[in-house]
Amino acid sequence: MRLVLFSCPKVNEKFLGENPILRYNKNRKVYEVKRAISVCILLLLLFFIAQFAIVYFKKDHEANYQISKEDITFEVKEQYNKGNNDTYYISISTGNYQFGYTVENKFNKRKQIIEDIELIQRDGMMCIFPIFGEEHNDQNIECSSGNVLYSYETQKTNPLVLEFVQYLQERKYQNASWQETTAEGGKTTTSTIYKNNLLDGDYITVWNYQSLEIITKNGTSEQNLSSHEKYENTHGTLVGKYYVLPVYYSDTVFDFQELLIYDVVEKKAERLDLERTMSQDTYINGVVDGKLYYMDKDNLVQLEINPEKKQYRVIGNTELNGQMYNGNWETVNIYDLVTEHKFQKDYSNIPEIASKNPVMTYENETDYYYYTADGNFYRLSKRNLNLPMLLFQQTAFKEVLFNQDTFYFVIDNSLYYYNENYGKKLILQNEELKYNDNNRIAIYKAPTEK
Repeated sequence: MRLVLFSCPKVNEKFLGENPILRYNKNRKVYEVKRAISVCILLLLLFFIAQFAIVYFKKDHEANYQISKEDITFEVKEQYNKGNNDTYYISISTGNYQFGYTVENKFNKRKQIIEDIELIQRDGMMCIFPIFGEEHNDQNIECSSGNVLYSYETQKTNPLVLEFVQYLQERKYQNASWQETTAEGGKTTTSTIYKNNLLDGDYITVWNYQSLEIITKNGTSEQNLSSHEKYENTHGTLVGKYYVLPVYYSDTVFDFQELLIYDVVEKKAERLDLERTMSQDTYINGVVDGKLYYMDKDNLVQLEINPEKKQYRVIGNTELNGQMYNGNWETVNIYDLVTEHKFQKDYSNIPEIASKNPVMTYENETDYYYYTADGNFYRLSKRNLNLPMLLFQQTAFKEVLFNQDTFYFVIDNSLYYYNENYGKKLILQNEELKYNDNNRIAIYKAPTEK
């Protein structure tokens, strides 16, 4: 018997490419590798989507941490709340010193947003400046002494604070309120405007008896809104971005049947027919949630005006009775409103405010109450009612307006504002303010994107 030996043919690249079984295996491996890569990419994508969803839909968080500086340790309590305001509430304390900040969300909702704290301490007073990162140091100095907080404005001539500001500026930190500027005034028809002192987004309106002056950082305009002069602006007012004014038909400027609604941003006017005559004894109850409320004492009718929708409705008469607002709505006897009643939220149930016998009390949309007492203007955190901050002191002021976080007040012939991060600044001068400042100034703050 003969053995016949067979040798395998030489395998080459061409053979592999032509052999259907080997080609199938090769393609299968390539497919499996590609599939594995695709799965990995998909899993990574799902991971990032999940992380984004967690951050985006996260309602709130709380973080407690410490920051040590030299031989001092600060306890920091940080509360983030998305809600409608999307803000951080920061409480900082060490020993008997307490500080508080409210910060807009510029940190993608992350925790422990304070990176460092600069401080100076002497003679029973400590001042701090929290460091939030290179791009977000727009907070101001706070000083604490005797369980009271003091703003930079109240301490800006204190040698301790002057030394602290110099130290911070040497490290390239800045705040607009630390700069003493001399603004040059520009003339309009009736006013001198200090444009460089104006805040971004502010629309300052000045009623000039027949026309409306609208002042912004980008320029000033004047709009004639009435055919007749009215010295006492009894019925006109700013409601959000809409200036609402009766259409008077004679120089007596008494009764009216229509309203002019002027958009101070878009510079457009529309009329609203009230389908009735409102008497000269009509007065303004107030403005609540973007709506204006009139009470006609002669005709015993109360109207709600919605300037945005150019609509009105009767909310009070002898059949419906009347409506009053003091933080909550309540139905009252319509005859009670013949004696002028202004809508005003009642803060008497807050002992920490009521005990100060405030002249005026306000609150903003985030964390603070504000009140005035004996020429002192205070800020009080809703989260710590035992820690008031003295913002500034001002006597001999006339009309005071408050909008979100800024006070506006008239002294003699001049309008000023106070804002924690910009200080106290002169906005405009108008000689008529010496003699008549009642309901002549109003402010609309355009919303800013966070």
